[in-house]
Amino acid sequence: MRRPRSDRMPLGAPGIWHLISRCVRRAHFLDGPGRREWLAERFAAWFDLLAVDCLAYALMGNHIHLVVRTRPDLAAKWSDAEVTRRFLAMRSVQNGAPGVVARTQIRSAGMGVQALREARKALAHPGATMRAVKEGFARRVNQEEQAAGHVWESRYQDVAVIDAGGAFACVVYVDLNPFRAGLVKDPVKSLFCSAAHRQGVRAEAADHALAERVCILQGHPMLDSKGRPEGSWEWTAADIAAVTAATARLIRTGKGILPTWADELLPRLGIRSEHWAAAFGRGGVMTGNVIGSYASRRKLAGAGRLASDKTGLFGQVAP
Repeated sequence: MRRPRSDRMPLGAPGIWHLISRCVRRAHFLDGPGRREWLAERFAAWFDLLAVDCLAYALMGNHIHLVVRTRPDLAAKWSDAEVTRRFLAMRSVQNGAPGVVARTQIRSAGMGVQALREARKALAHPGATMRAVKEGFARRVNQEEQAAGHVWESRYQDVAVIDAGGAFACVVYVDLNPFRAGLVKDPVKSLFCSAAHRQGVRAEAADHALAERVCILQGHPMLDSKGRPEGSWEWTAADIAAVTAATARLIRTGKGILPTWADELLPRLGIRSEHWAAAFGRGGVMTGNVIGSYASRRKLAGAGRLASDKTGLFGQVAP
């Protein structure tokens, strides 16, 4: 049985998560006029407010993907007044976006030591973002279509990304989403997807609020369960862009090879390079409980925190 979200994604814990949410009956509610722009603006506002990095995103016609990194280390550096302001804004949602907080509200809030501690934890969690944006979007859709009922089929799916290799694979997977769906012939031309921004394209494809919030990743280390640096990215945004483009060519033509340097990089990340193209040709496997190398999943399973998950990228799986 799948564990409660509070166990899988505890408040205030550092981590990387692949978040997925689909429209009910796979309906293309996001394709309406201005709707993805609306979503991009709201998500951008929340990433400005919270101690959460956006590593990748894809706003598709009937579902959304976000790869986020929670940053309790960042929230710990904020002053008590700043934490109060951000927490009050998080609690006063206006049309899917954080509310505006006056100085008098901050002074009169009177948050004690324990309340501030809990507020810092809440600000380093993506739950408020998903709840507010999705609820606001559902209200907008029902109002525009003069209807009532569910727009999203569930809250959202969360997949733990537990090492640098898993993060690399998840980011490429999300960046390839519009391409795999047949919407574009080149990932860099994708609308409302981090692929265009990551490759330095300043065209209409990347000209919206959320594009500017994408964390380039370089210089941002992985964190352990206590928020301490544990290893680092062995790749840059340029590496992601190059592998994304090469993988797109492999999927499109059914032939070709990854660059030599990629064949050297992927094994260091725990990824079986010979399985990469085959796995992405089948759409990739970026759902389940966790994404990461065999060694990382074995370590996590041994700690009793999460079950292992099969993927076609990393080879052997833990029992």
